[in-house]
Amino acid sequence: MYNDFFGLKETPFTIAPDPRYLFMSERHRDALAHLLYGIGAGGGFVLLTGEVGTGKTTVCRCLLEQLPANVRLAYILNPKLNAIELMATMCDELGIEYDPKESSLKAFTDLLSRRLLDNHEQGLNTVLMIDEAQNLSVEVLEQIRLLTNLETNQKKLLQIILIGQPELQELLAKKELRQLAQRITARYHLRPLSLNETKSYLEHRLRIAGVMRPVFKGKAIKLIHKASAGIPRLINVISDRAMLGAFAENLHHVDVRTVNKAVTEVLGDKADTQQKSSVINHWKWAVPALVVGLTLGVTAWSFGLFSEKQENVSELTTEQPVVSQSKQQVTDSDTNVEINELSLPTAEESLLNSSISKSPSELAEEFWGEQSWDRSGAIAKQNLLALWGVSYLPFQSTDACAYAATYNLGCDQGTTNWKFLTQLNRPANLKFTTSQGGDFWGTLIKIEEQSVVMQFGDNQVTIERKKLNPMWTGEYQLFWKKPSGFREPVGIGGRGTEVVWLTRFIESSDGISLEPANLFTEQVADWLALFQMEHGLVSDGILGKHSIMMINNFAEPGIPKLYVENLQVQN
Repeated sequence: MYNDFFGLKETPFTIAPDPRYLFMSERHRDALAHLLYGIGAGGGFVLLTGEVGTGKTTVCRCLLEQLPANVRLAYILNPKLNAIELMATMCDELGIEYDPKESSLKAFTDLLSRRLLDNHEQGLNTVLMIDEAQNLSVEVLEQIRLLTNLETNQKKLLQIILIGQPELQELLAKKELRQLAQRITARYHLRPLSLNETKSYLEHRLRIAGVMRPVFKGKAIKLIHKASAGIPRLINVISDRAMLGAFAENLHHVDVRTVNKAVTEVLGDKADTQQKSSVINHWKWAVPALVVGLTLGVTAWSFGLFSEKQENVSELTTEQPVVSQSKQQVTDSDTNVEINELSLPTAEESLLNSSISKSPSELAEEFWGEQSWDRSGAIAKQNLLALWGVSYLPFQSTDACAYAATYNLGCDQGTTNWKFLTQLNRPANLKFTTSQGGDFWGTLIKIEEQSVVMQFGDNQVTIERKKLNPMWTGEYQLFWKKPSGFREPVGIGGRGTEVVWLTRFIESSDGISLEPANLFTEQVADWLALFQMEHGLVSDGILGKHSIMMINNFAEPGIPKLYVENLQVQN
């Protein structure tokens, strides 16, 4: 309805899983890479989980378009089947003829076994993909596991991909399914989009639909992200409704007021309940604090602690603001519409207000002094690579990650928090922004309990983390040392020098003898999964970049790190 008004070739925000609109965030790229790896690994289970609407089905559709020519796929969309119905559906998908009255599991197993052997002899791989797999019963899952027993001396004849909501992980954790869980060779949990990814997601879908100009105002995007919690399906529904509302009011840009209406229409009472709950929570803590404050005030007055001079009262009022705006509040300059009402400050906000005497823009100006601010991050990349002993000049290569690769360094980037940066324990470039100064980059050199050491151009500063929080966008970029031969995540069945690197580390740290040293066995995967769990990573038993970084904290004493002793840093 609004396509012609905005100059669109087609509606950009439908909920159909169209692969053309797939926005490949870092999370989605990792999910697709895990699925492709699982298919190539030859046998076993691959697990993809995620909340409703995070894009699991869309990733799978993208996978279908990239399947090698030698793959034969059975794709099951409705998993609410018993064991007989599941086997019959697999036969239908693979083009296997059978008696419609057949009700014997053995008969279906024999039919499938012959087809799998035939495919193997022709050099074909057979894959079973089940969507909404959290709806499978324990009985059916056990029957699926038995299908993976069909094998030759060299490989499994059937690869199985399970896609489902987080409940699927709970289902597979049951004791009666432990044999199946041990056969999972790759697993990935797809998380919602960050604020920056939400902005890129909206721009991506509009661009595919034929519009290059910005349609959503910045604060409207913040509201869409907050209301949708970063879930792509909800982003689509809210954005579609907001564009329809803008069209109805003859507006060529979507503002906060329009999005507010769309959120109310889409989420209904849920949005109102969340807002009321937020206000109640503020007052739940504010009222006791106010009572205590009044009591202390009366006591102080009775003992003559207050000065009679009016200017002293004025100074106290200036230094201790009574009302502050919630950090999650979003306003639009031309409509002055607010998400949350003004509320009394939380304890954390009060501490922040009392300890920060300068605005973020004033602090940023002190960071840089007389230098030009690093808007593009080129200086920060130069400083960060220098910590690795790599001399880098931006004119040598505009792509610092590609340049670092020539020194066997990997590049990791995205959005995160202080806690995860502390876990990785690598110097990193951070992106900051202020209302007056705009965007700029700096290099995180050291992290302590409450403070950090940052480098901005030629200047090094030590500053409390809480003073950086209002400026840090959450974006980061860092470098890490690759083991020889490492190109992509490795799991059970993998071979190569990177596997030797891992097994040798296991042997030296735990005294476990692993042979052959160049084979990624189930024993190696079990050790790695436990290591990942102990160090706060996703416990999938796959050797990826973050697992390598954690291992390098012990295996590579000479690499640059943020700290020496273990820290307990909160988000």
